[in-house]
Amino acid sequence: METNDWKALWKSHQAQLDQNTRLNLMIARQMEQQAARRPLRALWAARIAETLVWVLLLAGLSTCIATFQGHTAPQISAVVLSLFAVVGISGSAGQLILLGMLQFDGPVVEVQVGLERLRKHRLAITQILMGSVPFYLAHVFFWFQLLFGIDLFASGDPQWLLAQMALSIALLPFTFWLIREMGKPTPRYTWITGLRRSIAGERVEQAVRGVAELEDFSTR
Repeated sequence: METNDWKALWKSHQAQLDQNTRLNLMIARQMEQQAARRPLRALWAARIAETLVWVLLLAGLSTCIATFQGHTAPQISAVVLSLFAVVGISGSAGQLILLGMLQFDGPVVEVQVGLERLRKHRLAITQILMGSVPFYLAHVFFWFQLLFGIDLFASGDPQWLLAQMALSIALLPFTFWLIREMGKPTPRYTWITGLRRSIAGERVEQAVRGVAELEDFSTR
């Protein structure tokens, strides 16, 4: 066989090897993308279910507002709880929108930015919902009226009511402190750090790690 024939054969073989290498890299990248997407599938299901629960809760509260005529405290309580239910709906819906915006076939940096945006959004909504803690009496008045037909504000012991109102006021500074600490990237207390991590979601953490592995793979 002539030298030129050998060169042509080798060139053809090298081209085939390069094609196989590109194909293997593409398959490997797709597998890495699937591994990064997998934790978010459960998150999709959880947020859809969460949205439905909030919607049903708001529908029930709206019905109660109409039926609690003549019972001012339970009716106002239902209104307050409805406001927080609206926040819950907007938060869950926002999470679904952010999940839908994630494009794993794009640059890895953009995926990481999208996941971080998802995590920060979840944390911000939770901070708003934490503002409901001082309004715990709204739950008490609402559920007593709904389950037992008792207007606790109208028929309850005045001293007990004053004590509960004082406790609600006392909870205000603690709630504001907790919300502020939750907003810090590095809280001073480990239990707040753990709470932030649980709120942000284990699934998102897994997806972030998966994208980091995808980035490492891309740079090889």
